[in-house]
Amino acid sequence: MSLTNWICAALMTLVAATMPATADDGYQTHCAHCHGATGAGNDTLGAPNLTRLSESYIKRQLQGFKEGWRSKDNHYAQSMTAAIATLDTRTLSSATMAISELPDSNVMSPVPRNGDVARGKDLYTAYCGACHGTGANGNDALGAPNLLGLSSDYLTRQYGEFAKGKRGTHPNDKYGQQMARLSKALKDPQLIDDVTAYVVSIAE
Repeated sequence: MSLTNWICAALMTLVAATMPATADDGYQTHCAHCHGATGAGNDTLGAPNLTRLSESYIKRQLQGFKEGWRSKDNHYAQSMTAAIATLDTRTLSSATMAISELPDSNVMSPVPRNGDVARGKDLYTAYCGACHGTGANGNDALGAPNLLGLSSDYLTRQYGEFAKGKRGTHPNDKYGQQMARLSKALKDPQLIDDVTAYVVSIAE
């Protein structure tokens, strides 16, 4: 290789190394191994579908994992906390931006085996719709995430975490605290399955 070519190659390498990573790079490098290349999630790993969650909600949850809002005896939460522990704000913002650009994925999730969709609809309307919306699309102003596209396993597990006092207890997690209080209305696992059955049955 001539000196000129070597210098050009060295300069290109230097430029590439100093250029900021694209948003997609941030997601694919740090998130895709659990949440999937398309953001659709992986139930086996406890990783939810991210594509229908708002950017503000995702940012708040990342903050929560960083600050220890989530239960330390939940191995899924521990995995997520460890995964982002060394990531700086710039990297997390890049990944979050990439998520917001992913096409919506509506995970085809089985209805809980014992879930009663009709009763779940009534329960959802009575206890959940005021915050999460009549169509379960969420409400950022109330800190209530979109529930559509989330798997039945994930929905049931998260509701249980709130109802059991394992999530929504940190003083900085005001929206989580709100959900923790409201979740006490449906402690019965059967009723939780009913609501979950209704939510995953909603098609858009």
